[in-house]
Amino acid sequence: MHPEIKLKQIKVKRRLSLLLFLAALAFSIWYIKFDFMEFMVGIPIFVRFLVVDFMPPNASDIAKYMKPVLDTLAFGVAATVISSMAGLLFAFLMANNTAPHPALRVVLRGIVSFLRNVPFLVWTSILVVLFGVGAMPGIFSLILFGVAFLSRVYAESIEEIDKHPVEALDAAGATYWQKLKHAVIPQFMPGYISWTLFMFEITIRASAVLGLVGGGGIGSQIKQTMDLFQYSKTATVITIMVIMILAVEFLTQRIRERLI
Repeated sequence: MHPEIKLKQIKVKRRLSLLLFLAALAFSIWYIKFDFMEFMVGIPIFVRFLVVDFMPPNASDIAKYMKPVLDTLAFGVAATVISSMAGLLFAFLMANNTAPHPALRVVLRGIVSFLRNVPFLVWTSILVVLFGVGAMPGIFSLILFGVAFLSRVYAESIEEIDKHPVEALDAAGATYWQKLKHAVIPQFMPGYISWTLFMFEITIRASAVLGLVGGGGIGSQIKQTMDLFQYSKTATVITIMVIMILAVEFLTQRIRERLI
């Protein structure tokens, strides 16, 4: 094909893609009845609400927020450890190069895909109905979310390892477990550590808002203060939550730098 004709076809495809994008954007704005003027008018109202009602933060009850903070951290640690162990098992059974049987791999991928596509807040809402308001539904939902997420990323990391060491051990007559121990796991460990630490960060963020649907943790304080229109106290809780998340991110980054 002549280069000029090929270039024209590429330009036509780009223009069509742009037109489709603009058409989808226009349809979305029309469908949801988005009012740009109402949006612009709402910005000053929102800013005034933050400045007048939320500021300054009221730290009079800061001592009672420490237990929910510890609950949130405990949720994150417990959920990350349990989900990482279960996710590691599922990953080895799901990865193309370590799955003992193709049928098992397909079944597990289907289960994990289902769990992953249900938001953790939906799981929490369902589990609150089953177990009542408290820590149990929050931890269960975080574990389900963590297992689904980690199983997939662990499996992808296992599939991306160098196959030559595995093939060498296979040629030497190594067993399945020997290949895992000497070829797969050593290459997979950096990815395992990195993804597990990342999951801990995600879990802390997620557990911070579980209280909004009855899952306990510091999110319950946000909901309580909002329901009582104590917005200055809400600002205090949000500030504590942000500091906690930033501290966790800093800690995990330092651990990642030391171990990887």
